[in-house]
Amino acid sequence: MISLNPLKQLPMFINDTEVHYLNKRDSQRLVNSIKKINHKLIVLLMLDCGMRVSEAISLKLNDFDFKRKTVRVRSLKKRTKTKYRTIPLSSRLYNVLADYLYKNKFDYDSFLFPSDKTNSGHIIRQGVNHFLERYKNSLNIRNLHPHTLRHTCATSHLAQGVDLVHIKELLGHENLNTTTIYTHIPEEILRNSIEKAAAVDEPFFKKIAKKWFSTKKELLISMPTENNLPAIGRASEIEKVQSFINRDINTIILGPVGVGKSHLLSSIISDNKKILRLDDCDNIKRSLILLLIYLYKNEKEAVFNLLYGDYDLEKLQIRLNRDSVRGLCDEIKKVVEQKEYILRIDTVDRITPKSIKALEELKDTFTIFTTARNISLNKGSFLWNFEIVHLNNLSRQASLELINRLSYDLSVEDYELFKNHIYEQSNGNPRVIFELVERYRKEPVITSDVVRDIRHFGSLKEIDMSLMIIIFLASLAILRYVSREIDNDSYRLLGGVAMILLIISRYFFRYSKRKFI
Repeated sequence: MISLNPLKQLPMFINDTEVHYLNKRDSQRLVNSIKKINHKLIVLLMLDCGMRVSEAISLKLNDFDFKRKTVRVRSLKKRTKTKYRTIPLSSRLYNVLADYLYKNKFDYDSFLFPSDKTNSGHIIRQGVNHFLERYKNSLNIRNLHPHTLRHTCATSHLAQGVDLVHIKELLGHENLNTTTIYTHIPEEILRNSIEKAAAVDEPFFKKIAKKWFSTKKELLISMPTENNLPAIGRASEIEKVQSFINRDINTIILGPVGVGKSHLLSSIISDNKKILRLDDCDNIKRSLILLLIYLYKNEKEAVFNLLYGDYDLEKLQIRLNRDSVRGLCDEIKKVVEQKEYILRIDTVDRITPKSIKALEELKDTFTIFTTARNISLNKGSFLWNFEIVHLNNLSRQASLELINRLSYDLSVEDYELFKNHIYEQSNGNPRVIFELVERYRKEPVITSDVVRDIRHFGSLKEIDMSLMIIIFLASLAILRYVSREIDNDSYRLLGGVAMILLIISRYFFRYSKRKFI
C-alpha cells in the first residue's frame, strides 16, 4: 500500500515537473461559465475523466457504453503500445453528453467532435487550446490549458484518498515507479470517486429543493448498435419445417407481412443436401436457364461434358432461350437425381401460370421450400403434395421477450411503457417490433414523450363495424312490424327510420373504408 501526501507528492509520478491544477472553486467557475455545449463537454472529459486532450477530441460514439455509463479510451501516446482503459462517466458529464447528442445528430461510428477541415476527421487540439485561452483571460485563471484539467482530475482524486495505483489506471499511465503493473479498478469504486470529485457545492436549501421538489428528469442516452432479428417464439414452427425438409417433404410457409417467413426460410439447414435458390418466379424461364447454367458450371460439369461434349456453354444458353418451360424442366430432371437438392424459392406471392406449370413439373424432383402471404385457390395446383405451415403474429409473452432482446442496450426513461407501447403498435408482428426498436435507436434520448410520439401503422388492424351496424339497424327495423302488435306508433316511426338507413347504408360503407394512413 503506497501512502503519500496527496498534493505534495503529485509531481513524483508525472516526471518531476511542476503541476498546475484548479481548486474546486475555479473548476466549478470554469464549467459554469462555458456556454457552448461542445466546449463544456470537452472540458468535462478532461476534468472528470482525466483524459488527454488528444484522447478527448478523437472519441467516437461507439467508444461509449451508455447503458453502463462508461467510456472506453484508447491511449494515443506513440511511445506506448496501444492500450485501452474504461472510465465511468460522472453524472454531470453524462447529462451534458445527453444534451449534446440530443441537439446534434450523429452516426454510431462517427467522431464525437467531427470536423471537415482536418484529415483526421475530428477537431484538432489547437482549437481546444484556443477556446481555453479565452476562458483563461475572462475568468483570470492562470495556467489554464488542457493538461491543467487532467492534473485537476488527479489531485481531486488524491484529495479523496484514492490510491495512486487507481489514479494511474484512470489517467492511463504506463507504469508506477517503472515496474508496477496496474491493477484493474472496480468500476463502482472508481465511479463513486469520480462522482465525489465532480460534485458541485450547492447551498443547503437548494439541495433540499432539488431532492424533493425538482421535476426535471435525467436524460438517458441511447445510440444504435447492430442487432439481428432473433427467432423468438418460433421454436415449434422451426422444428416442424426442419422435420419436413429432412424427410424430403415439400413445404410452404404462409403468413401475413412481417411475421418472419423469410427469416424462417433462411434458418433452415441441411447436412446432407445442397440448397439451390430460385429468387424470381415472375420470369420463371430465365430463372430455370440460370439454374441449369449454374449446375453445368459447378455441380454437373461431368454431365454437361457427357451430354454436350465440347459444345460451348454460352451457345447452349442461347439455345436454351429458345426452349419451352416444359423443355427446360425436362432437362433439369435429366441433370439431377430425384430429391438430390433442396430448391429454395424466396416467395411465390406473384406466381404466374408458367411458374405453376414449372413447379408442378419439379415438385417431385426437388424438395421445394418456399413462402407466401396467401395462395389463390385457382393457383394452388402445385401445392398438392406440400405441407403448409402457418405463421401468425407472436404472443404477448414472446413479443415482450423479442423487445427485450432487441433493446437490451437502450437507455429508456420508462422501460415498461416502452415495451407495452411497442407491443400495442405491433400486435406482435416481429418485423414491426424490429422496425420500431430501430426507429427508437435514432433518438439520442428516449423519454416517455418520445416513446408515445413514435408510432407504426403497418400492422394495426382495421375493425370493420359494418356487420354490427347492419345487425343493429335490422334489429331496430323489426320494431316497425312489432309496433302493429303492441299498437305503439313511436316504435313504428323508429323502425321506419332504421329501415331507410338499412337500405341506404351500403352506399355509405364504401366511403368509410380507410384509403390513407
